[in-house]
Amino acid sequence: MGTIVVVMLLALALAAATMFYVAYPYRGEATPLTPRLGEALRRGVDSLPTLDREEQDRPVRRKASVGSHSHR
Repeated sequence: MGTIVVVMLLALALAAATMFYVAYPYRGEATPLTPRLGEALRRGVDSLPTLDREEQDRPVRRKASVGSHSHR
């Protein structure tokens, strides 16, 4: 039972951190009460690989899967 509680608390902490990031640093706003946390989140995200805007606008070409053709 203790393991479940710890896992649930970790999941809640991750969800809260995601909501906090989306609410402030992602939009370019300063975080209230904790500006250092906002700076740390921004630095962390800047170091991670992300898609560029040009890559998002390019259409995705999908390969046909093995069983995707119709049988007649």
